[in-house]
Amino acid sequence: MIYSIPHYIKIVFMSCLLCTIGLIQCKALFEILDPSYDQKNIKIIGQRNKEERVYVTIVEDQLYKEKYCVKQYCAAAKIFSSLKEVLISGIAESANVPVNRVRLIPAATFFLGKLYKERIATLHTFIPGKSLKETSQYSRVSIKQFKPKDKILGITRSIIDHMSLSPNLAQIVALDTFTGSINHSRVNIFFDEESNDFYGIDLEKAFLKNLGHLAYENIKKMYAEEKFTSCQIDALKIYHDTLKQLIAKNPPSDICRKFDVLVKTTNLNNKRNSVKKCKVMIFQNYNSAKKLVKLLDNIIKNHKK
Repeated sequence: MIYSIPHYIKIVFMSCLLCTIGLIQCKALFEILDPSYDQKNIKIIGQRNKEERVYVTIVEDQLYKEKYCVKQYCAAAKIFSSLKEVLISGIAESANVPVNRVRLIPAATFFLGKLYKERIATLHTFIPGKSLKETSQYSRVSIKQFKPKDKILGITRSIIDHMSLSPNLAQIVALDTFTGSINHSRVNIFFDEESNDFYGIDLEKAFLKNLGHLAYENIKKMYAEEKFTSCQIDALKIYHDTLKQLIAKNPPSDICRKFDVLVKTTNLNNKRNSVKKCKVMIFQNYNSAKKLVKLLDNIIKNHKK
C-alpha cells in the first residue's frame, strides 16, 4: 500500500484544517461570504501583484491566527474566473480534496485588501509550503492532464505514477478529472515539508475539457497494453474513491444551480454563452466520470498482486 491508515487519517485531518475558512462565516450552500462577518481583527500582512494579472493581498485574522489571501483579477473581464474558483472549491470541499478553500466576497461587501471596491473578490485559505517547481524533491512531478504541446491529452501512466507518491495527488487528479480542470501545473501544486502534504491552488480553469472521457479512453488503452503495477492500482483506488464521492455529492443539476446563484451576484450578461458552455461541460464531465468509475471498478477488482 502507498499509505498507512494513520497517514490517511492525517490527510483527512489536514484537509479539514483547510476548512478553517469557515471561521469567516459564509452561507454554506452558495459559498458567499456573510456580510455580517466582523472584520475588526483582520490586518493586511503582505501584498503582491502576480504578473500584473492578479492582485493578491495577504491578510490575517489576528483573533484566530489564520492567514488568508484576498484575490482580484486586474481585468474586469476575468470576474467569470473568480466565480469558477468559488464553485470548484465547494466541489472539492464536499470530498475533502486538499485544495485551497475559496469564498466569494460580493461587490457590495467591503473587505480589507480589495483593490477594486466596486467588484467582487475571492477569499482563499493560505496554503503552506512551496510550489513543486520550487522544490528539489518534486520538481519533476506533474499531474496536469491537458498539455497539448507535450501531447498530453488526459491522464497518462506517468501521471498515475506521480499520483502514487501521495494520496493528496490522487485526490487532486480526481478533482481535475471531475471538473475538467487544466491548471494544476507544478506552479499550482504546493508541498508542505512540515506536514508532508500536497495542496492545489488556482482553480479557475475548470469545465473546459471533458477530462473524464479522456481518462476513460486512456486508462482503458493502458490496461489493454500493459497491466498496472500494485503501486499504480493503489493510486487508482484513491482516485476511484474520490471520484465516487464527487459524483455522489455533486449532481450536475446542483452544480448548475449553485453556479447560477454565483452568476447572479454579478452583472455577467455578456457571459451568457460562457455560462452555457460551462454547464454543458458540467454534465459531460459528470457522465464521463460515472463511466470511468465503472471501468476502474473492474480494473481494481481484477487486479492480482
